[in-house]
Amino acid sequence: MPSDLPGAAPPSGPPAALTAAVERLLAPLLRVLIHFGVTFPMLGTLLKRGYVDAATRHFALPDRELSDSRVALLTGLHRKDVSVLRHRPEEAKTRPGTLSARVLSRWLAHPDWADAAGRPMVLPRAAETGPSFEALVVSISRDVRSRTLLDELLRLGVVRERADDRLELLGAADIPSGDLDRLAYYFGRNLGDHIAAAGHNLVGERPPYMERALAFDGLSEAAIAQLTEEAGRLGMAMLTQLNAMAVRLAEADPPDPAAAQRFMTGLYVFSTQDNGQEPD
Repeated sequence: MPSDLPGAAPPSGPPAALTAAVERLLAPLLRVLIHFGVTFPMLGTLLKRGYVDAATRHFALPDRELSDSRVALLTGLHRKDVSVLRHRPEEAKTRPGTLSARVLSRWLAHPDWADAAGRPMVLPRAAETGPSFEALVVSISRDVRSRTLLDELLRLGVVRERADDRLELLGAADIPSGDLDRLAYYFGRNLGDHIAAAGHNLVGERPPYMERALAFDGLSEAAIAQLTEEAGRLGMAMLTQLNAMAVRLAEADPPDPAAAQRFMTGLYVFSTQDNGQEPD
């Protein structure tokens, strides 16, 4: 399949239309990341690993071993970072923890913050002497006010403020995770495959994938409700029919396991009062 991927970006830099598209793509993603406490340094670590992986997988020159120097050139990363990520992957996987994660970890496991039964202490917000939430935060860092961190932990639902104004760390059993784990998996898989299909088309690879969406504005809430219901009905009918077809094809013509491929298609519905600006 022909592709322009092995080449580097043009000297003039990326097209302005592409950077604008990336900004639009990042806006909803960053909202999700901030909601779940993924900070800029943590995202930076993920981006470094992702850049090196993408360059290694897709931008090798024909009949030539891919060097760290070429990966550094393509990604803009320091060659030492590239070397660690490519040749010492276990070391590169060490991710910087957020302050909130460090505070929770100490509160959960450190004996200085445990009661006589070994459980995390119920803490006052502050105290002149003895354990308190403020003292817990200060024991790790003085860079963030304890009030700011507490507001975030309360928002995330991992800390509860009791009627006596003391703070209680919720145990792992009190924090639902199963649904989040499942939803996060599909969040990554579905959006990743959608971006892969759209990117395939954007760089001009052939044949193109079908990648279409319906957009319509100026609608009432009642109209949105009707469209949402109908989209769900039609969409589930399409997915059910395609699933049955895939089962028949797999049974009739089982592929060589070494050459088996994965098929993905999907749908989504979204509505908002913020009408996006479409190109002319």
